[in-house]
Amino acid sequence: MIVEEARGIFSVPHSAAEGKNVIVLGENAAIAIDVGTYPEEGRQMADFISARGYNLNRVIITHGHRDHILGGEAFHGSDVFAPRKTVAEIQRQIPNLSRQMGLDDAAITARILHPTITFENQLWIDLGNRQLHLFPTPGHSPDIVSIYVSDCRLLVASDTVVTGIVPAIFHSSLELQASINRLKQLDIETLISGHGPVLHGQAVIQDWLNWLTTYIGNVRSAISGMIAAGERDRGAILESIGYDEYIGDRLPQDKHGMPKRHRNAVAKIVDEQFSRR
Repeated sequence: MIVEEARGIFSVPHSAAEGKNVIVLGENAAIAIDVGTYPEEGRQMADFISARGYNLNRVIITHGHRDHILGGEAFHGSDVFAPRKTVAEIQRQIPNLSRQMGLDDAAITARILHPTITFENQLWIDLGNRQLHLFPTPGHSPDIVSIYVSDCRLLVASDTVVTGIVPAIFHSSLELQASINRLKQLDIETLISGHGPVLHGQAVIQDWLNWLTTYIGNVRSAISGMIAAGERDRGAILESIGYDEYIGDRLPQDKHGMPKRHRNAVAKIVDEQFSRR
């Protein structure tokens, strides 16, 4: 169900782990933020925008992962804004997507909603009575951006902040932690994450951001301490960073393969700590 989370800004569910795309309506234009994995997910967004009298001519891709780029068939021909790094990230993803989906590279390439307008660092997009500020928040991936809408103090965090799953760290836990710490400095009343429930209220949002950075920091500190004490068995380190101790009841173990997601996050941080020595 499409839900209005703030005036003229809507969360749109998609199928990947409580995923959320976003639609922003302005006085002069509308824009879709990410398009999901399947054509029907993007089509739902396109129909919603068209039904309100807007042209289907603007899309933002927050980063180049499958559940953000594959569902955009209805938006082909639009201006597609994305970080410049997303072009390379998409190209890097294509062989994996081909194997996973049983399609050749050409078929995958045709499915993807490719960027047409790229930017290096920050970008402001004017919709008439509101501006969207796009800025880098790397860590989950090297190319990812978050989007702040100041008139309603709303943050579209993409996968930099997830509220329904353990954070997925494909690039750098240090950069992810730093990115979330930067987000703490914003005045946020509504947070739409890439996966999980939408959060409302500054206290609730700050609590979640604090927990995320603490989780990452605690895992890293524990791993660093074990390595400093002489532990070199990667498997033993992984086993010692238990779900109950580091996540507890913050996230349910029986949804979205949560213990595996925790183990993957720990494994990434283990690899980072070994590579630093």
